[in-house]
Amino acid sequence: MIIKNWEQLTSHGNRPGRQIALSILEAGLQAADPYENTRKLIRMDGHWLLVGGHPEMDVSGFGDEVIDLRRVRHIYVVGAGKAVQRQARALEEILGDRLTDGAITAKKGEGCYLERIHVTEGAHPVPDEESIAGARRIVDIVRRAGEDDLVFTIFSDGSSSLFPLPAPGYTLDDLRALFKLAIKWGNQEVIVRVNQHFSQVNAGRIMTLIDPARSINLIMCTVSYQRWGGRLHTGSSFVPSWPPGTKSLEQSVVELRREPWWEEIPERMRLALERLDPACQLPDLERFRRMRLSYWQPVDSQQMLAAAARKAEEMGVRGAVLGLWSLANGHEVAHILSGMARQVAVHGTPFEPPVALLSTGELSVPVGTANGIGGRNQEFVLDMARRLGPIPGWALENGLDVGRDMVVASVDSDGTDGPGTQFNRDAPEGFTCFAGGIADGTTLERARELGIDLEAELRNHNSSIPLWRLQDGIYTGNTGTCAGDLRVILIPKRYDGEDR
Repeated sequence: MIIKNWEQLTSHGNRPGRQIALSILEAGLQAADPYENTRKLIRMDGHWLLVGGHPEMDVSGFGDEVIDLRRVRHIYVVGAGKAVQRQARALEEILGDRLTDGAITAKKGEGCYLERIHVTEGAHPVPDEESIAGARRIVDIVRRAGEDDLVFTIFSDGSSSLFPLPAPGYTLDDLRALFKLAIKWGNQEVIVRVNQHFSQVNAGRIMTLIDPARSINLIMCTVSYQRWGGRLHTGSSFVPSWPPGTKSLEQSVVELRREPWWEEIPERMRLALERLDPACQLPDLERFRRMRLSYWQPVDSQQMLAAAARKAEEMGVRGAVLGLWSLANGHEVAHILSGMARQVAVHGTPFEPPVALLSTGELSVPVGTANGIGGRNQEFVLDMARRLGPIPGWALENGLDVGRDMVVASVDSDGTDGPGTQFNRDAPEGFTCFAGGIADGTTLERARELGIDLEAELRNHNSSIPLWRLQDGIYTGNTGTCAGDLRVILIPKRYDGEDR
């Protein structure tokens, strides 16, 4: 089981509904396993290395690959992110003694269990000295790669903080200020769009160090990457191994100046951008057309959604896939989905209960100067709980408790919702970082009985502690995957129009 505290979570409240919601989450999380999916994609047959057989994973569109290992001198594996160690483990087992060397950077607290690939544990969501040390180790390895060598790169969400290498003249403190700015605004684009101009490895620069070796690039991300159709893609990405795109420095700066956080960018970085410092230019895309490379995506959020929907159907509940929200404000999404849930419960449209409303993507939560402990999935669940319970002032539909039979659950697939333990110095004894949370129509009443002011806690972005006290925080530990969030809103039946 990926969800470790199942019994606790189903010991109170709407127990049958909680069982169904958690079963749906469990099925989705199991489907997004990078170890199993990498083993499906990559295989050995004697001296042949086979990559493919799953066109749905083929991003670049160059087709299946058959590599004669008698013509390959060395094989290296490098990467970073919140979900790369299980992928690296799969590659260790597939390649065996053919693997020459490798290095990855994983998130602190995950633990190291690889045998041939070196693991550095770095900090997330704000990088530290170990993050930079891991990046340097990776650069040292790829610089050794030659024309007769093969390099596997494995990058996932989280690689921005786990694979940082500041450009000359910039420091870790500069980067940390940028990451803290992104947390303040609840907007990862602060990191993605600025950091690419001040990195030695991002925006495809790591690929220029790998060249002229052949590379097979495995990426894990919340969204399904746009397929290339056999031609070099001209858009950009946060994934370090992805080509840099065609946008000029001048165009980037014009767009950045329009952002509300422009003036808060670390001064040294902002001034360099303002003067269009040539060192901030991205690599020339034309160089990538000559590289021997391919891109595959073994894991994405659509696998979670499909598996969650199948599990719902198995349990006699319609699995209604609503879609993906990336960087949308979590409280706004809760407002929209609660309205849809009310419509379903009262009117049976657009879906007749029983139904599980399923969605994915990574929400954003601007925290400003708040100092609470929590994460976007936990805030989403508690915000939904405010709209489900029978307490006067929060009852729905003209004072009727239409949410009394509903259950809402949401998790971050990597097992760490929010900053994890990095900023949890004030957490109570016994506190454990949660993957997300679960709530039902009894949650508000139970919170009131425990003296929890959910409104005040949400203002301080302090969602973990209330869930911990309610015994409603979902604990998985590090899952080894990274496919974004998975949300379930279970509506088991129509509202009968009577208060209880």
